[in-house]
Amino acid sequence: MLKRIDDAIPPLTITRRFSAPPALLFDAWLDPKAVGGWLFRTPNGQSAHVEIDSRIGGGFAIHEQRGENLATHFGEYIEIERPSRLVFTLGLQREGPSTRIEIDIRPDGAGSLLTLTHYLTPEAATKSFAFRAGWTGILEGLARQTGEADAPHRLILLRTFEAPRALVFKCWTEPQHMMRWLCPATFTVLFAENDLRIGGKWRAGMRSPEDEEFIHHGEYLEIDAPARLVMTHEWERNHLEPKALTTIELELTEQGGKTEMIFVQRGLATAESAASHGHGWTGAFDQLGALARELATSDH
Repeated sequence: MLKRIDDAIPPLTITRRFSAPPALLFDAWLDPKAVGGWLFRTPNGQSAHVEIDSRIGGGFAIHEQRGENLATHFGEYIEIERPSRLVFTLGLQREGPSTRIEIDIRPDGAGSLLTLTHYLTPEAATKSFAFRAGWTGILEGLARQTGEADAPHRLILLRTFEAPRALVFKCWTEPQHMMRWLCPATFTVLFAENDLRIGGKWRAGMRSPEDEEFIHHGEYLEIDAPARLVMTHEWERNHLEPKALTTIELELTEQGGKTEMIFVQRGLATAESAASHGHGWTGAFDQLGALARELATSDH
C-alpha cells in the first residue's frame, strides 16, 4: 500500500546524464542479473536474492546481505513504457507501507538523461539528505553497470550518538578531540591540526599496529555549525589506497539529546576502496561515539 504522501512536501528529484542509450539504461532496471549488481547495493554488501516480475501489477524483491543483516526492498510496477518511463512503489516490507518512484529517460546526444523523482512521506522528508545521497550513489552504480567503468563510488554511513550535536560537531572540528578518535580501531592518532574556515585546511596522521604511518588531509568547503560540515579528503601517505580526491559531507540532527549523523564520502575510486574506507570509518565512529558520550557526561 502506498503510504500517505503530503502534497505540501516537494518530491526529491535527481537528474543525471548517462553515456548509455535509453534502451540499455531502461532495461538495467528490469533485468534481475543487472539489478543485483547495482540497485540498492552497498560497498560491503552481497547480493542475496533478486526477483523481478516486469509487468504492470507485477513486482520486485531485492535482498542484500550486509554483514549479519539482510536488507530487503520490495515494490510493485505501476507504469512500464520502454524505454522512456518506469514508475514503481518502494518499501522495506512486502506488505508494508511504500512510497512512489518515477524514472523518466530521454535521449541526450549519444547518451541519455535520467530524472528520478521520489515522492516522500512526511517522516522520510526529514531525512531527505540521506535519500538524495543514497539515490545519487545508486545512479553511480547504474552508470558503472551500463558501461561507465570510471564512475565514482560513494560511501554512506548512518550513526546515532548519545550526545548533543554541538559536541559531535566539536569532535569533528577541534584538534584536541580529533586526536582521540580520527583513526580506525587498533590505530593511533599521531597528530591533528586544522584551520576551521571555508578554504581552511585540515591534516591528521595515524599509525597502524604494524607501525606504518598514514596521513590524510583536506580543505573545508562548507561550515554550518553544528548542523553540517563539508570537506575534501585525500591521502597524503597511504600505499593501500588508489589516489583519489574525495568529498566528505556530514549532516547532524538532534532529537532528545541524541545526535543522528549522516556521513557521505563521494568520489572513491573503486568498490574495494569504498569498502575499505567503510571499515575504517566504522571503527573510527565507534571511538567517536565513546568520546561524545564521555564529553556529554563531563564539563567538556
